[in-house]
This record gives sequence, C-alpha cells and structure tokens, in this order.
Amino acid sequence: MKFPNIRRTLAATAATAAAMLVITGCAGDAGASDSAAPGGEPKGLKVALSNGFVNGWRLTLIDKFETEAEKLKADGIVSEYTVVNAPGENSATEQASQIRSLLLQDPDVLMVIPASSTALVPVVEEACTAGINVIILDAEMDTSCGTIVRNDYSQWGADSLEPAIEAIGGKGNIVINRGVVGSQPEEAFHNRQLEILEEYPDIKVAAEVNGFCDSATAQKELVGILGSLPEIAAVPGCIGGMGVIQAFESAGREAPVVVFDTDGKSLTFWKESGLDNGSFAALTDPGLSVAALYVALAKERGEEVPVDVLLPLVQIPQSDLDYWVEALAADEYAANPWDEKSVNDAIAALLAGKTAEAPALS
Repeated sequence: MKFPNIRRTLAATAATAAAMLVITGCAGDAGASDSAAPGGEPKGLKVALSNGFVNGWRLTLIDKFETEAEKLKADGIVSEYTVVNAPGENSATEQASQIRSLLLQDPDVLMVIPASSTALVPVVEEACTAGINVIILDAEMDTSCGTIVRNDYSQWGADSLEPAIEAIGGKGNIVINRGVVGSQPEEAFHNRQLEILEEYPDIKVAAEVNGFCDSATAQKELVGILGSLPEIAAVPGCIGGMGVIQAFESAGREAPVVVFDTDGKSLTFWKESGLDNGSFAALTDPGLSVAALYVALAKERGEEVPVDVLLPLVQIPQSDLDYWVEALAADEYAANPWDEKSVNDAIAALLAGKTAEAPALS
C-alpha cells in the first residue's frame, strides 16, 4: 500500500553507488511490489533501511532487522530488503544523498535511523510526497508522514538510576556518570535523573564524570578523581560499568553499584567478577528494528498506529544475567525479543493511553 496511492516522479539525484555499503536481500522480481490494499495482508513489500552511522549497537540492530526480514521474505510478505550505511562519520549530508538514491528504487517502506533529526527532514518529506511508508527509528523527527519507533531517553535516565537507588537503600554517596553532554538525549536522560534524586535527600552526589557512555572513558575519568572522593555507594548513569569497576579496583576500593553495558563482553565481565551488589544493565533496545518492521506492516494493513511508538528499553537484572551471557556473542547487544504479537500488543496499549511492555524472554 502506498501513502497516498498516486506517486509523484522523483527528481532527486542519486548518490554514487560506490560511496555506500549496500547489503541487499533479494528474492523474486525486483519490480513493483504486490502490496495489499488497505485492510488486506501485505505481500511482496520492498523495504529499505538507511542507517546514519555504524557502531556495535547499530550492528546488532541491523542484524536483528535482517534476520526478521528474511523470515518475512520466506512468508512472502517481503520480496526485497536493503540496508545502506552512510559512508561518513554520522554525516546528515551523506545520508540524505543515500536516501535519495534509495527512493529511486521505489521502496514500499523506508526506515531511517537519522544522523540528524532536523537536517534530514526535507529528504524524508520527499519520501512522504512519494507515498512511501516512512518509519523513523531511534530518534524524534517532525515529519508529515513518518511514524517514530523509539525509546524514551528520559525513561532511560530513570532505568539507569532507580535500580541503583533501590540497591543502596535510598542513601549514600554517588557519582553520576554522564553521557554525551550537550546532546538532546543526554539532557533528557540527566534531567530525569536529577528530578528523581530530589526525592532522596539522603543521597549525595559526590561528583559527576563525563563518561560519554563509554567504559574506557568512564574508567579514565574516575581514576583521576577517586582519591578525593568519600566512600561511593553507586555510580549510576550512562552504562560504562566495566570501566567503573576497573577504576575502583585499581584504587583498591570496594566496587559500587554500577550500570553495565548490555553487550556480551560487559555482561560476561559482570558474571565472572562475581559482583552481586544490586548492579544491573540498562540500555536502549536494538530490537527496535524488528518492532519497526511490524509497525510498518500494521500501517500497510491500514490499521491505526500512534505517530510516536514509544517502547521499553532493555533492562537486565542479576536474575537474567546467566540467560544473556549464554545468548550473546562478545560484541552483540541484548535486544527485546519483539515479534508481531508483542508489537501489536504494544500498539494497542499505547492507543489506550497505557505504557507498552517489553516481551518476555523465551
């Protein structure tokens, strides 16, 4: 199904194919898809995913997308899918050129993980005008047709603090591990944490470090200040738990409650360290790409879908640690196991004004 049915000729200039890394899953005729009329079951859809930059978390997201797209291809719902990674360092200009090239391939569904939520609006609007079913992943963007599928950064701030507060009994000295200071997501993340801390007068913020959501950076920042700090009960904030623990160990200090990354290497470190003090892992969900596919299918069927599909993050308590250590490769990130039913349940909850719930682990 196209949004709307009449397409306008695209006049965009295609980016050179050699400038892009393209991963394509091909099946059958590469021509026009045989997508369903409103209310029918989609079939033969062409799906394109444009990714603004590559890191370990994004690679897991792309892998989850490709695995689920292959399943949908086997069922005849998807005929072809393409993943294109922008060749530069998070360049919105390069990604815009990439997207225009994808539009010339006439996809039914365009999924975009934007390098910029503002600079890419014009090219996304071109997709809207062309009648393409647009899904914006892992970011907010103001467009006329795009459906946003994301996590809430303020909720991430809460999820990265509240378990630590519970673990230390609501009192003690803490160090806040900041993310990418100055960015909109980090501002929402940090402001939510400060709001929560106002409710706990017995918790004292002894220091803040700029860990940049990176374990090695957090370790370096903490090593430089630990000698001047009192006993620290917890270091909540933007992941980096492995580096935090290593910093405390090198200073000969007792390990605090920390927030681990959700990749296999960090979780294995956590398990092998024997740390059992209420530490946990919390991070945004690379499984969003799977959820986004089923959101797109719901739109193709003409079903009501919220403009902003806000889904839960990945949270790993000690009780789930063994499951994830066994399930993940060292460089793979934990992802919520979304499928069509769980996504439809989440959509129904959001339409009813409720909070979407993560699917249970199998």
